[in-house]
Amino acid sequence: MFYFSLAVIIAFMLVHILTNYIKFLDRKPKDRLMSFVSGGSIAYVFLHLVPELTHYQEVADKATLPFGIESLDYPTYLAALVGIAFFYGINQLNEKSKAKNEDEQNVSQSSSFVFALEIFGFALYNVLIGYLLINLSGDKISEYLIYFVVFSFHFIANNRILHLTHEDLFTHIGRWVLAISVFIGWLLYYFTDITDLTIAFFSSFLTGGIVLNILNDELPAEKNSSYPSFIVGLILITLLLEFFI
Repeated sequence: MFYFSLAVIIAFMLVHILTNYIKFLDRKPKDRLMSFVSGGSIAYVFLHLVPELTHYQEVADKATLPFGIESLDYPTYLAALVGIAFFYGINQLNEKSKAKNEDEQNVSQSSSFVFALEIFGFALYNVLIGYLLINLSGDKISEYLIYFVVFSFHFIANNRILHLTHEDLFTHIGRWVLAISVFIGWLLYYFTDITDLTIAFFSSFLTGGIVLNILNDELPAEKNSSYPSFIVGLILITLLLEFFI
């Protein structure tokens, strides 16, 4: 699966680079699309990633954990909570920076420091997605395709928010950093020693981050959301997971 996984990674990189040129994201139907994407992403998380937390916890129970962690009852679930807290903290810094700049400078963008911090956070996020591609997809082409569909839409949703927030900074710097980071994650998987415990904690942290980002960035405001589109996305990914994995 080396070459097929590489093809998926290259496709992910192109998604990051080309998102700005998807013009229909600036039109009214984008809210229906975002509702569809969020439904599919939530189905993937709760039917594929969250159930894996039980397996990851079993891995952690059998492993020799560092001092302090070994006394915790559910370390992998706590890693998922850390993922939620980490990305929520970045989001709050971004919102507060934007509000401060609007009050003081009449500028709707956050500071360059917050932009760098946010891109660092999403670069880490992308490294994990690239790193976990093969482990989460196994040896079935159908699983790779579902992984690509879910996360490419997820990337498009995140990129859209980052572009609207940071504009030229994201266009000139951010999208390239994110594109490279997913490739770096894939390289790390192939050229570093992998342990089941490493996979367990990285996957748990990523699951928490994905849950937060779906609820925070992908679901449109209630007045603009489309419940039918949300349900269609949820059902589609559910059917794919049930019949092809």
